Amino acid sequence: QFAVNRFQAIDQRLTDIADGLTGQIAGSVQSVNTYANQIATLNGNIKRAIAAGQGQPPNDLLDQRDQLVNQLNKEMKVTVQQQTDGAMNVFVGNGQALVIDERAMALQVVQSPNDPSKVDIAYLTNGKTIPLQQSSLQGGNLGAYLTFRDQSLEPARNALGRVALGLATSLNQQNQLGQDLQGVLGGSLLVAAAPRVDKGANNTGTATLSASIASVSALTTSDYQLKFDGAHYTMTRLSDNALTNLGASLVPAPTVDGFTVNLDAGAMAAGDSFSIRPTANAARDIALLNNDPAKLATAAPIRTSAALTNLGTAKITAGTVNAPPPLNANLQAPLSITFTSATTFTVVGAVPAVGAQTYTPGQAISFNGWTTQISGTPVAGDAFNVAANTNATGDNRNVLLMAGLQKQNLLANGTTSFQGAYSQLVGSIGAKTNELMVTSQAQDAMLTQTVAMQQGVSGVNLDEEAANLLRYQKAYQASAKAMQIANTMFDALLTLGR
Repeated sequence: QFAVNRFQAIDQRLTDIADGLTGQIAGSVQSVNTYANQIATLNGNIKRAIAAGQGQPPNDLLDQRDQLVNQLNKEMKVTVQQQTDGAMNVFVGNGQALVIDERAMALQVVQSPNDPSKVDIAYLTNGKTIPLQQSSLQGGNLGAYLTFRDQSLEPARNALGRVALGLATSLNQQNQLGQDLQGVLGGSLLVAAAPRVDKGANNTGTATLSASIASVSALTTSDYQLKFDGAHYTMTRLSDNALTNLGASLVPAPTVDGFTVNLDAGAMAAGDSFSIRPTANAARDIALLNNDPAKLATAAPIRTSAALTNLGTAKITAGTVNAPPPLNANLQAPLSITFTSATTFTVVGAVPAVGAQTYTPGQAISFNGWTTQISGTPVAGDAFNVAANTNATGDNRNVLLMAGLQKQNLLANGTTSFQGAYSQLVGSIGAKTNELMVTSQAQDAMLTQTVAMQQGVSGVNLDEEAANLLRYQKAYQASAKAMQIANTMFDALLTLGR
């Protein structure tokens, strides 16, 4: 229960940060729209003032507009274009106009068409909403919020979920390989969440998809997007845009990076897409399925024994149940191994039946879903038995195997343990925080130098110098904001991890 509570607490903290980010994104977009409207109004005032003053610049109004552009750049990176009549056009993203002369367009926060749990930024013009590519929204608070969410926060949630899913799946499988104090075969101990699958908002097909975990070891910390172009299905791993061609059909169900995609009903139409997040909900949804300690499968369901009449030196090990579940239907059926010579033996009770076997000391002997070893030198007539483990109150073989899971490299294709994966998560956040601190310090020094150069030169073009100043300030603002958020998250993870 302690581990379950810890996973849920950390996931809730990440959720709180994500909710806060959504609010900050909305606030930043509102600020952008406010500044855009004010700049458009000033454009009109400046044009009229220049015309009335016979070409003389209205310095107060120009200063006000420059300050607004400065504030706008703190929210997001923009480019400006000075007009001959005194107006200033402002552009965002990949050249979308935010202010043209005296007209201001607007940005809008919309639900992501690919992931309902996220918001995207859209460009609103002539009553139409056009989604903006995140890659075009760089710099300032808004760029920092989006970058932190997609490059730090969500990968952290996925990494935490992978640990939770790995732990739940591994414990469940091992418990199912044992039996409890009543001699009943074990079941699942923890909820292992299924991958999250979201239908694209613009889908026109009738397909209903689900996903299941095929191999915890092969899971990554990335999200995925399944697309259909009318002829072929492709799966994109969003962390590095690696593309997997799934062919012309989803039957049989394809498996990618440890999860399987299942077409439950209907069909995808050309242009349809689905978002798949294999581990996103695992830490949130992990829970105990049984609070009764007596239901813990501490014992192994089989036991081995040697006949009392044996004359040789051969010995048999306690035996283990073959993984993974489900168990063999004949697992606990009685089976006898009888040596006909020092090098051969017969087996009675194996399903399916087998003929004479060659004996190699220490070699695995596996039948009916279990494995054991016999070593030493037998003589003809020596016999060994494998049967159900009755009256196993003192047997803790299976619970010892559960405890040993923490030291095994069960994640990242067998390269890291649960603790190792969690340490990598905390370490990556710490490294990112340090990187942003260094970047922020460098940008701060550059900003200070630029301001000093501007103030130390007389007769300069103020518009040009202001533009240079803002260009450096954009990167500084983005780095500072991302550093602040990442540092908050890092502190939270360290606190919860204690």
